[in-house]
Amino acid sequence: MQPKQRRLPSWIAIPVGALLLLWASTGCDDFKPTEQATPDVESSSETQTVEDMLGRSVEIPAEVERVATVNVDAFRMTLHLDAGEKLVGIPSDMFGSRFSEDKTIEARAFDGLENTPKIGGGQPGSEISLEKIVSVEPDVFLFWAFSRGDSAEAMANRADQIQQQLGIPVIAVNTLGRDREEEQIYAEIEQAYQLMGAVLDREERASSLVEDYFTEVEQIQERIAEHRKSAAAEQGKEAQELAAPRVYMAHRSNLFNNVAFYLPIEQLDADNVATARRGRDGEISAEQLLAWDPEYIFLHTPSQTSRVAASEIGEDSSLAQISAVQDGNIYRFKGTYMGWDLATGLIDLIHMGKILYPEAFDDIDTAQRGEQILNKFYGQEGLFEHLNEQSSLLENTSK
Repeated sequence: MQPKQRRLPSWIAIPVGALLLLWASTGCDDFKPTEQATPDVESSSETQTVEDMLGRSVEIPAEVERVATVNVDAFRMTLHLDAGEKLVGIPSDMFGSRFSEDKTIEARAFDGLENTPKIGGGQPGSEISLEKIVSVEPDVFLFWAFSRGDSAEAMANRADQIQQQLGIPVIAVNTLGRDREEEQIYAEIEQAYQLMGAVLDREERASSLVEDYFTEVEQIQERIAEHRKSAAAEQGKEAQELAAPRVYMAHRSNLFNNVAFYLPIEQLDADNVATARRGRDGEISAEQLLAWDPEYIFLHTPSQTSRVAASEIGEDSSLAQISAVQDGNIYRFKGTYMGWDLATGLIDLIHMGKILYPEAFDDIDTAQRGEQILNKFYGQEGLFEHLNEQSSLLENTSK
């Protein structure tokens, strides 16, 4: 249920003038804030200061009870931290759009979905409504810390601008940003959950989930290391002498739009054939794909709406000489979707690991383990079945 409406605290000023901000990749620099100073907040037992993921120091109430966000990452993490009752404004474009017609798992996991106002946003950098944000009277507003078309400095300036316009503390957060090194990404994940835990008074829950995530990753990597060591010994080799499985990841839009980086593939010690293009997702030619000759093709499939038809790949004679096509090794993965879900990232890790190293994962049932992970993060049963319906993870697998 949506929390009862209450009056804004006295330290929050209500802005005047036009409060509609069209936040798009073009035209956003034309937005002019109203002549209003950021509220003067004195440090006291009633407030705390946090540093967001853009390096901004933001003073917020010591007890945050009402949260609004246009950021799907922040929405997910709020649910992960069992603080859904604090949400009074949520992203608009999570489903019922070109990205996903059906409800996403995070939308299904939110009990207040039907009664909570949608205030814009969803895809990073998309349109938001300041008027709607103010109308739901939040204690804090959770904004994006990352958008592909903008620098961190530009995002910080925009967060400051919106905070000035709203008269409400604005906190920028994301699970993944521009970093492509594992240790930096891990630090960013930990920072995101620590920040959200501090804002929502869920520090213990945040620490527990992050620890569980890292433990699961470590256990999976240990499985692979033991498998590679054993396989190498049988061949009279060292583990490092074994070739890593060659993988190509296709974007949801079409086969020839490559995904140059995805954390679970890095964690699985696979050879992403597009590594030379790391950080350069984009179009490639059929000739390039043939030259790379991946052993496995993974199709980014966040929903039933956004996907490449696997059957068309097998029927394309120009691709017939690719090893993955010849061997029928064409699979799907959930991947990113308006940010990245730590829970489905773990499921992708197990799912892809079981495909690439079947002997190392022969005692793991993807559906069963996936259900356990989603239940741990979202506190609801039956979510894996819906995830599989949307992303077809078990398509062409033995589970």
